[in-house]
Amino acid sequence: MTGPVAGRLRPYVPAPLASRPDRRVVGTACVAVLAAVAFGALLPGDPLTAVGALVVIPLAFGAPVAALSVLIAVTVLVPFEAQDQFSLVGGSGRPGLLLVDVLMILGLCRVGWLVLTRRLRLDTPLLVAAAVALVLTAALGWGIAQGADVSEAGHETRRVMLGVGAFVLAWPVVRDKAARRRLEGALIGLGLVLGVWGLVQWGFSIDYTSAADVGIRRGVDLTSAGRGSLQGGLYAYPVAVTLAWAALVSERVRSVPLRWLLAAVVCLNAVCLWLTYERTFWVATAVACTAVVVMSGARARRNAAKWVPVGALSLLVFLAVIAPGEIRTALERVVSVNRLEIDESYSYRVIESQVVLDEIQGRPLTGSGFGATITWGKEDTFAPLTTPFIHNGYLWLAWKIGVPAAAFLVSVIVAAVLRRGPPGEDPRLRVLRIGSRAALLSLLLTTVTFPAFNTLGVTAVTGLLVAVCFCGRDDAAAGPPSAPRSGVPEQDRPRAGPG
Repeated sequence: MTGPVAGRLRPYVPAPLASRPDRRVVGTACVAVLAAVAFGALLPGDPLTAVGALVVIPLAFGAPVAALSVLIAVTVLVPFEAQDQFSLVGGSGRPGLLLVDVLMILGLCRVGWLVLTRRLRLDTPLLVAAAVALVLTAALGWGIAQGADVSEAGHETRRVMLGVGAFVLAWPVVRDKAARRRLEGALIGLGLVLGVWGLVQWGFSIDYTSAADVGIRRGVDLTSAGRGSLQGGLYAYPVAVTLAWAALVSERVRSVPLRWLLAAVVCLNAVCLWLTYERTFWVATAVACTAVVVMSGARARRNAAKWVPVGALSLLVFLAVIAPGEIRTALERVVSVNRLEIDESYSYRVIESQVVLDEIQGRPLTGSGFGATITWGKEDTFAPLTTPFIHNGYLWLAWKIGVPAAAFLVSVIVAAVLRRGPPGEDPRLRVLRIGSRAALLSLLLTTVTFPAFNTLGVTAVTGLLVAVCFCGRDDAAAGPPSAPRSGVPEQDRPRAGPG
């Protein structure tokens, strides 16, 4: 279609109809499909691998928002044992590549291609991510050289590297306004599924797994009749509550159905957070939601003053109806803060932290590497055990990769929390940034007593939140350097004559 009518209709016509298809996009899609077919043909005896290749490779190259959403959803919702059983390469109990590993590797290849073709700037955040990835790789090799178990070293590297990989994958997405809005929709859906999944675990009393990432852990410390604590999705509940809360109090969401969806995300995940009976997560979430209100301005404070009492009362009524005993358990859990001298979980953390501090003093610069273990115990209290795991995430990181590298990695996250958006930025991006900063703050607080840096269910989420925090207004508006800044394709723009 040409002429004046076409010019008036062009802004309302979908891009594939308004201009010719981008040859690079078509070429990339064709290469991805051919690579998937070739990869599947290499392993004809493994139909799961063939089918997975046909799905994962085009997804990673052709739909970056969907690929990032799948990466986040799988790490948050799917237990590690299930991921390991259905890995694309290898298998249960054997070294291999999980679905999230393949998505991350292919996504990194795609981002690298965008940088090489100058469709994405190789700016400071990407260079920092590359430097962190090199440090983590060196920690893997150092740990194996020191005699660490290869499988455990690989698992620890995967958990931390997923955060770096998710940051790199999210960087081009959050810089593009349309892609970022699709990602926001995916996050709302994920928040709803996460809340429902937590209630399903509780309602059906799903058993606690050996990987400690799903199910109900029996009993609640220092309570008289605690049924158990919800563990599946533990690290993600504060993030879901904080992000949805930031959208609600901002009043930027005008759609009534969408506001109800956000309210459902807050309520469902708040109930699940309650049922975890983890005091650190309660405090961290409360601090994060308070930070959201403070950063969002006077209107948000008025909204919070109006809705917090209603929400708290509704939550109490809901729990009183479906599980009256849980209110008593929660109160006993709060009061138990004054009984730390008999709290075994507190004593456990203190002893293991002291042992790890000795390890850090022995190798403060290089660390002990991924896969390193400690052996400790306490007479008449804890039987001797050997473990690569401790609860304090900051000490764990310094123990594994050294104090300088750990301090640098933590400083990057702290800088993301402190980073403010430029004046005049997209209001929706501002809301998402505020929620991400507050959610990162909650993770920094929980890391004092829980290993957030070493948990598969939250490291990818952390990378996404950091990418949102560092996204600037110019990044979001400009898009790739070679992309036209207007809705009219470059070849159809009028060109000035000589002089």
